[in-house]
Amino acid sequence: MKRFAIHTLALACMAAVAGPALADASSSATFGNLVITLTDLDTGDGIAPSLTFNLNGPSFIDSRAEGFGEVSESYQFQNYAPQQGGLFTGETHSAWSSSVGSIMTANNVAGFTWMSAEGAAHSALDAYGTYRAASIGATPENTFTLSANTAVTFSVVADMHARTSMGYNLEADMAEYATSHALLNVGGMVNGTFVTDAQERYIDAGFDVLDDNTVVGVSNSWDGVLSASFANTGGAETSGFLQTFVIVEGYSSVWDGVTPVPEPGTYAMLLGGLALLGVAARRRKA
Repeated sequence: MKRFAIHTLALACMAAVAGPALADASSSATFGNLVITLTDLDTGDGIAPSLTFNLNGPSFIDSRAEGFGEVSESYQFQNYAPQQGGLFTGETHSAWSSSVGSIMTANNVAGFTWMSAEGAAHSALDAYGTYRAASIGATPENTFTLSANTAVTFSVVADMHARTSMGYNLEADMAEYATSHALLNVGGMVNGTFVTDAQERYIDAGFDVLDDNTVVGVSNSWDGVLSASFANTGGAETSGFLQTFVIVEGYSSVWDGVTPVPEPGTYAMLLGGLALLGVAARRRKA
């Protein structure tokens, strides 16, 4: 089989430790390095592998941010890419959250070369935020025509993260949560039968209960290559579709008022600061 690739000073240190690290949740997802590969399934049929496409709709971004404190805020960005070729970005911000979706649109069957979504929600003793960001390939799905005895594979490098810092506030009965979701789906009709290949990844972050019954936030991540293929084994060209998106969502909990344990690096800063204070005190006595 032949393959054809289309590459598309101390006090300051102590102050930093003493200050409360408020709870937050965040997540991100990215598709990049898109590669479209055609494979000739029958080199003797005299048919050159081909892929033609028709964009049924532009790429779409949905970005939302909400904040709940002394004043409740809600902001939303929803829009379609003005063109299939260039960077398309939409973002929203509230006092307690933010989200952004971005797509590098392209005039190809996928409608993009990379896309990303990310968001974060923060909190205080009496405030918290929520977010959602979605970057979606051409909507409705891109459609294409694939030559006879030809397979097409769409591959992307995916990178996904989700994190919470506190997890669950027992007194407020509120939890932090963060998710990251990515989908690459291709399919179509082959000899009268509908076939599809969906490659999907979903990660989330909530909280863990430790052996001493304390609750902490957790982190989760995944990265790798997602590849979805569609093989036209028939003797005539056929139609197919491609569906792609990256979506992140999350919310924070009102802070529980308990200062988190400093990280080891913070302890080092604190000890260094205390050492400097000790030296200064000894000099004053001398």
